[in-house]
Amino acid sequence: MLKNPKEGAAGLFFAAVGLLYGLMAWSSLDIGTALNMGPGYFPIVLSAIIFVFGAMMMGRSLVTPGETPIGKVPWRPLLLIMGAPVVFATVAEEIGMFPAVFVTTAVAAFAYPGATVPRILAISFGLSVFCTLVFAYAVRVPIPVIGPAFGEW
Repeated sequence: MLKNPKEGAAGLFFAAVGLLYGLMAWSSLDIGTALNMGPGYFPIVLSAIIFVFGAMMMGRSLVTPGETPIGKVPWRPLLLIMGAPVVFATVAEEIGMFPAVFVTTAVAAFAYPGATVPRILAISFGLSVFCTLVFAYAVRVPIPVIGPAFGEW
């Protein structure tokens, strides 16, 4: 029987995520070899590591007693943090790198209960400048800095 249900649930989650993404990568990407890695090599290795950590956590939950019970799920932070990359993927091509990072950061920052609007705006602006400089100019990711939704710049 589980002595630490919180750790057992976390381990089950990690093992399931590792298994799911590993199977997705295995079935849809070329793996290659250690010397000639394909696009699926890293996702499969990473998925295997996540799965092993999850299995270890589940095993540990059988022998190590837990101090804290499973509490209520913090839905607001969970949904906002998980939704932020979806927001970026949805709007980046249309509005551009700078505004997409700004909006994505703002959405994620609202997950923190003590967040204030001035702080969120400052963090969003700073991260947008940094990501635009790194990804649009240094790495040259093919996303416009300001997208077509704002007209010609």
